[in-house]
Amino acid sequence: MQAQLGRHENILLKQNKTNIQLENHKLKETLKTALCTKCNGSLNPSDYNSVEEYRLRLQIHRLTEELSKMTALAQRCLGRPIMSFDLSNSAPIGQVPAAPPLPPVMPTISLAGVLDVSQNQIENSPFLELAEKAMEELTKLVSVNAPLWTQTGCEGGGGGAVEYLNLEEYIKSFPPCFETKPDKNSTRYATRASGIVAAKSSSILNSLMNEAGNRNLQMMDAELQALSPIVPVWKVKFLRFCRQIAEGVWGMVDVSIETSGIVNCRRFPSGCVLQDILNGCSRVTWVEHLDCEENDVKVIHPLGVMSCSSSFGAQRWLASLQRQCLCLAIISSPPASTQDRASGMVSHFTKRSMVSMAHRMVRSFGFGLCSTVHQWQLVQAGETRLTVRNNMDNPGEPTGVVVCATNSVWMPLSHLRVFDFLSNKDRRGEWEDVHYTMPIQELARIDKSNDDELNRVSFLHTTVLIDKNNQKVVPIVQETQSDESGSMIVYGMVNLPVMQVVMSGQDSSSVEILPNGFSIIPNIKRPATRECVKEEDDSCMMTVAFQILTKNSPGNMNISMELIEYINNLMSQRIQRIRSALHCG
Repeated sequence: MQAQLGRHENILLKQNKTNIQLENHKLKETLKTALCTKCNGSLNPSDYNSVEEYRLRLQIHRLTEELSKMTALAQRCLGRPIMSFDLSNSAPIGQVPAAPPLPPVMPTISLAGVLDVSQNQIENSPFLELAEKAMEELTKLVSVNAPLWTQTGCEGGGGGAVEYLNLEEYIKSFPPCFETKPDKNSTRYATRASGIVAAKSSSILNSLMNEAGNRNLQMMDAELQALSPIVPVWKVKFLRFCRQIAEGVWGMVDVSIETSGIVNCRRFPSGCVLQDILNGCSRVTWVEHLDCEENDVKVIHPLGVMSCSSSFGAQRWLASLQRQCLCLAIISSPPASTQDRASGMVSHFTKRSMVSMAHRMVRSFGFGLCSTVHQWQLVQAGETRLTVRNNMDNPGEPTGVVVCATNSVWMPLSHLRVFDFLSNKDRRGEWEDVHYTMPIQELARIDKSNDDELNRVSFLHTTVLIDKNNQKVVPIVQETQSDESGSMIVYGMVNLPVMQVVMSGQDSSSVEILPNGFSIIPNIKRPATRECVKEEDDSCMMTVAFQILTKNSPGNMNISMELIEYINNLMSQRIQRIRSALHCG
């Protein structure tokens, strides 16, 4: 495994080196033509009264060229002419011309993986043409129904309809955006979903674009990950393009720009079309069209084959967008009721502190489960996968050596049934490896959706038995998420002073917490060698994960066999308790 990781890292470094060399070459070529050959007939400094006048004339000429390019780009994006300006004679030397109205480029926020490409490089390349072609295709995919799209209600958990693209009709109706070759080792998935999101289209586009530059065309790298250690990571490089389609309607499209190297996934035109409606909400239609290597899609594993539409389809993107936007709206609103202690007696500052802490905990859970972001090292591969990392610079986590254990098991039950059991605080003692001496109480909660039972952040409180004579008060912060595309329960234990800090609305960014929890992916096809016990049409993959701070001194990554054996036993016992409680063997 270390040799494979080393080779993979070497490939990444070579790819980065090639990209840097290409970027350096392009910059050198740009510098050769950066200076114009004339400005009002001459670039000879002796023709001007002063060096400052010459400098200003040269700067005005450059600004004029840049404005012309931006104007042409805006007209192509908007599909209508806009007013143009000539800066060369608009103002005397020494005066600042009035600022022209800029084209309506959406404001942006930073997004990891953005490749910084100059505006000149984008305009003088096929990137813009490809992006416009992809936007045209996305618009048609959103507006056309049968026979291009077929609908079924058999997936999505909870009976939600899923729309699938008819690939034969698609090939007949759409010319290819980029060259494709028949590949028996690749599989294509295309889904569509529509829904109402509790945010304006401008706010949604703000979160999807990048604030590093006021551009509506960007180049990005991304890794698509399912919350399971057995599902490979899909790497993709794509253009992201945003523009106004019609009055009050905006579109954002992604399209792949590379099909070689370490990229094992391509995005055909995918993205969303947004339209503002009443009450500050938007109607969003999302299309996700992926072409992935079959070896990465069909996971050879005793659990069977994962349904791609559950973890990477349009339903997943839309559900996540709905949940996050509604969460922001709820934490910004006043308490719904002062009579309900659980949901009403928390201040605006307490909401933000609780949600911020839970969000950080969930991110850490995902990083550990997929072994990304932090420098995880593999300790044990098998049914229970163990990875280890040295934590020194993350203030929200304890300092030292952290071990993450993960295990995925197939369950002959719907993901909602498994979620209901694991998220039920009154049944927690049936699967957790501690002895509770009193019922678990919910001291406070933040509901993150209109369905209070599915998406919430909670502060739980109980006491556990340490030994025959001692008990300990244990506060627990927990976040639950569930929709048609999957479910997740993440929790972490804290102490009473920490709980008081968060409940008082203070900054929780430095609160140390290690996550534990479950990820549940629906609609896993059953292995042929195994019979279903119950609910023949429903099944899921449950992943159990927890992180433990070892007694090792910082930097000592050698994990003892005693600790490995303890973690393996802890994992197997927890899975067995869950199976027994749900009567599925």
